[in-house]
Amino acid sequence: MKMDQIRNCRFSNWYLKFTELTMKSLVIPLSEEFVEYLKDNGTLVLPDGFSIDNNYDREEEDSDNNLSHWNEQVENQEEVVAPRFPDLLEHIMRCIQELGGKVFPKLTWSAPKDASWMTHNSLKCTNAGEVLLLLKSSDFVMHDLTSAFSACEDFNDQPFKEHQLVLRKWANLVPGMEFRCFVKNNCVHAISQRHCKQYYDYLERDKNDLAVDIRQFVERKIIGKFPDTNYVVDVYKKRDNRMWIIDFNPFNKTTDSLLFTWDELNSGVLQPNPYSVELQHADGHVTGQFRFTGSNSVLQPSETLSYRMPVDFVDLSTGSDATKLVDFMRMRTQNDEDTSESDDDEWRLPCDR
Repeated sequence: MKMDQIRNCRFSNWYLKFTELTMKSLVIPLSEEFVEYLKDNGTLVLPDGFSIDNNYDREEEDSDNNLSHWNEQVENQEEVVAPRFPDLLEHIMRCIQELGGKVFPKLTWSAPKDASWMTHNSLKCTNAGEVLLLLKSSDFVMHDLTSAFSACEDFNDQPFKEHQLVLRKWANLVPGMEFRCFVKNNCVHAISQRHCKQYYDYLERDKNDLAVDIRQFVERKIIGKFPDTNYVVDVYKKRDNRMWIIDFNPFNKTTDSLLFTWDELNSGVLQPNPYSVELQHADGHVTGQFRFTGSNSVLQPSETLSYRMPVDFVDLSTGSDATKLVDFMRMRTQNDEDTSESDDDEWRLPCDR
C-alpha cells in the first residue's frame, strides 16, 4: 500500500467528486495547535466554550445542597486552565446550524465510533462540546493523528499537517442496509454486510436483488471516478432504493474485511460460503460474492465493545450527573481523612457485590 492510497481516501479528496451521492458535509481545517491538543492524552479538559448539556435534575440537586458541597471541594483543587479555540468553536457551531442542528463528526479519515459510549452510544452531536468529547476520547482518531501512514511501504517520518474536522448531516441510518464493497482492479470483487455481528432477515430474503443493486451502483457511479483501481467503499441503500456513499478506505488489511478474509481478497480466490450469492453479470460472468450473516451464524458482540466504559465512569468524566460527582468527592474526602494502619491503602469506589 502506498501513501497516495491513504491520501485518496481522505474525505476532502473524494467528497467533491461524489457530492450528489452522499449526505451533505462540511470540512473545517484544523490548526496545529488544536491537533496537539487532541494528541495530548493527559487529563481531559474541554476548551473554553465547548460545553456539554447536563442531564441531571437541578431542583433535586439544590434540595440536597449538593452544589454547595461540590463547590467547596472544587475550591480546594488546583485550578486547570482550559485551552481556548474561539474561532474553531464559532466555526463548528455555525456548521452544525447549517447542517440542521444535528451532525456526526469524523477526523481526516476516521469517525470516533469507538468513543460513542461517551455520548450515550451515539455519534449524534448537537453542540461543539459533544464533538470535541468524541474526538478527544477516540483511539481511532488518535490513529489518524499519529499512525495514518505507518503501514505504507513508502512511509516516511515527515508529519502530516493537513488534518480536518468533517461534520456530516445526521441521518438515522438502518444498520442492516450498510454494505462494504471491495473493488480490485476496478472490478467489484466482494460485498459484505457492514454490521456483520447481527442477523437481519430481510438481507437473506432480498440477497439476490441486493447483490445486483449494489454491484451496479459501484460499477456505474464509482469505478472510473475514484483515482485508485483497488479500494474499499462503504455504501448505504435508502428506503427509496437510492444509494449513498458513506466512506472510502484503502484496499489493505488495515481495513476490516468483515465477512471475508484478506487472504481471500488479496488472492482473488473466494471460498464457498453458505450465506452468499454470486456477483453475476447478465452474460453469466461471475466476479465475486455478496456475503451476509445467516440465521444460524454465531453472533458476536459489537467490535467497539472493548472500548467502552461503565456508565458511572462516563458520568464522572463528562460531569453529566452532578450527584455522582458529589458522591465521588465525598468518598475521596472521607478516605483522605480516615486513619489507616498501612500507608499503601488507597481510596476506591465502592462496588455492588
